[in-house]
Parts: sequence; structure tokens; C-alpha cells
Amino acid sequence: MNNILKIKNFLSDAKEDKMIINQVSDHIGTFYDNLISYYCDKFKIRIVKEQSLENIETDDLFLEKKINLFYSNNLRNIEKIMKIKDKAIIFSDYKVYKKFEKNILALNGYDYTRDINYYIKDELEISNLNIKEFCVSNPHLAFSEISKYLINSDGYVADRSISEKNNSILDIRKELFNLKRNGGNIKTIYENLKKEVKYKKFNFLIY
Repeated sequence: MNNILKIKNFLSDAKEDKMIINQVSDHIGTFYDNLISYYCDKFKIRIVKEQSLENIETDDLFLEKKINLFYSNNLRNIEKIMKIKDKAIIFSDYKVYKKFEKNILALNGYDYTRDINYYIKDELEISNLNIKEFCVSNPHLAFSEISKYLINSDGYVADRSISEKNNSILDIRKELFNLKRNGGNIKTIYENLKKEVKYKKFNFLIY
């Protein structure tokens, strides 16, 4: 079973009450966070994003369906979350994921490429190759890009500038590595570092 179906089944199954996600990185974690929000909205489930176990809502007078989302790499905190009776999804790192993957429903973020392709092709029935490539390269921007496509599929053009800037940073780092390895001029190395900082700042403003 792929991760998309795992999420859908988890949200609709009253028996399963805990899921852990190895988010791999903030960008990949954002994709799964948005994916869960999408299905919760579809299934009429209220999301409660928790920062502290002390704030958990234990009583629900209206019996509405809700799910708690936690973001933690702290093993002690996660063990406490496992003991609560409410349904919960935990975003964590690979180390914590491996500890719990055999005991509860587990989702590995390293499968994100397959999940993005499945979501776009099978769930949304979109066959456009450009949007698939963009979303795989920029998982954190997948849902905003998909929204853009759905508004105007005929005139859709992927924003290549974001990928180009990411590739520029990679090229700069490769050049810097070669300069250091080959004993390059200190001034050239310094200019190279300044160039990388400039690109990072520009990318931050875009995101």
C-alpha cells in the first residue's frame, strides 16, 4: 500500500489512532502536511496542531471528528503522545521513525517522489509532465503549484526560475569545493562564498 492510501485509510479508520511520518526534510514534510490537510478537509476532519501535550483537547461536546498533529524529534515526548487516547499524526526524523515503524502505522517520506506522482496522476487525474517534475523538485510548493494548474490548466507554465536558482547554488558549491581542493586563490573563494549568500537570500524572499 502506498503512502497516499495509508493516509486516506488512517483518517477514515476508527481503529487506527497513531501514525508516524519520517518527514526527511522540512520541504518534504510540508508536502505531507499539506496532503493531510487536503484529505482532512475532504473528510470533514478538524486538524488540531499541537505544540504541547498540556493543550490537548480531551472533551468534544459536538462529537466532531478531529486529529492532532505533532512535530517532534524528542523520543520522550513522542512516547507520551503514544499514550494519549486521541487520534494523532507525528512528524519526526528517521531515527524516531525506525523505533516506532513496527508498532504503529508508519509513513516513510523517502517515498515522496512516488507519492507526488501518484497523487497528481491517480488522485487528481492530471497527466501534465511539467507539473509533476516541478512538484517532485519542489515538494514544499506542490500544492500551490497544483492550485495554479487547476485554475488555468490550458495556460499553465511551470516556474522554472526556482529550480534554476537551486541549481545555481549547487553549481556555486561545486566550484567552491574545487577551489578549496586545488588551493584556489583566497579572494576567489571569498567572492564565491558571497555569491552563494546572495542566492540564498534571494531564494528566501521567493519562498
